[in-house]
Amino acid sequence: MQILLAPTEDIVLGEKTFLSAEIAATTTVLPVFNTVGFVVDDYIAIDVIGSEISELRQISAIDASAKTITISVVTYILHSKDATITKIRYNQRKFYRCSTETGTYIHLSSEGSPVAIQIDQPEGTEFEDSSGIATSWYKATYYNSTTSIESSTNDAVAVKAGDSEHYTSIYKIKTESGFQNNAYIGSDLVDRYRTEAEAQAEGAVIGLYDIPFSSTPKIFQHIVTLLASGSLLSKEYGLEADVEVSKTGQRKIERAEELLEKIRNGDLLLVGEDGSKLATKTGVMASCSNVYDEDIEDQGEIFNVADENFNLTDPDEPISSSKRASSKNHGFT
Repeated sequence: MQILLAPTEDIVLGEKTFLSAEIAATTTVLPVFNTVGFVVDDYIAIDVIGSEISELRQISAIDASAKTITISVVTYILHSKDATITKIRYNQRKFYRCSTETGTYIHLSSEGSPVAIQIDQPEGTEFEDSSGIATSWYKATYYNSTTSIESSTNDAVAVKAGDSEHYTSIYKIKTESGFQNNAYIGSDLVDRYRTEAEAQAEGAVIGLYDIPFSSTPKIFQHIVTLLASGSLLSKEYGLEADVEVSKTGQRKIERAEELLEKIRNGDLLLVGEDGSKLATKTGVMASCSNVYDEDIEDQGEIFNVADENFNLTDPDEPISSSKRASSKNHGFT
């Protein structure tokens, strides 16, 4: 069995308006600031997409003069004035499976596809494939059950179930950033930062560990989450983050880099879900530079032999260096 999560992407969202007054539960008539861009049979999301009070409804009538939108099914929850009303071009997701990434995908109708878009779920629409296995590949399209219009499977990204292809989820990154209820921070944007963070984190440890990991270490998931959320915060707040601690993405990035440095130094070992150390590489990666840097001039101490101490000197002033003079006493010229 495989659990699939299909995030609702910004590309399927359209016009926006706002409630001009609070509405109670069991309401069908929505007072709004304007009805421009909305037509009968359109689907709309009431309130912030991804929040637990968001509801998906279909428009049954519009009164432009009265500025009201009538929906076909009553609301279940109270919604406050200024709550967002967003047009959504589709109301369902269709799920497809294939044994390979580039093969022919088969619609999972026998498993219950299509299913209604779960706009009240921050991580997206959930679908359970009881016949799926770990090596199965999936695609999810959008479907409008009224018009029978479906997005192309060619445009859908092939993925493994859930977040099995990633170290962390979109929701974890948004939560770490404090954006879990922000409808304007799209999953596609967060995914770009996640991809960047994964590349950075893997690049930092690839010389020590075999990648991909046999199982994802929890500390590595945390590192990727910190890197992605830090970049997201820095992008959204910019200079504002420098003066408000709660918006400081740089602190998260620095903490992640500190943890990566501990892994590289061997002070922090990566362990799998069973608590055992993950496989490491037998080779050693090393780098050096012939460019003089006065901040690290004493790093030549790795060449120490007993009391003989070799010190790097400034190549622009090799004779005047006091350290150069002292090294001459040990036979270095």
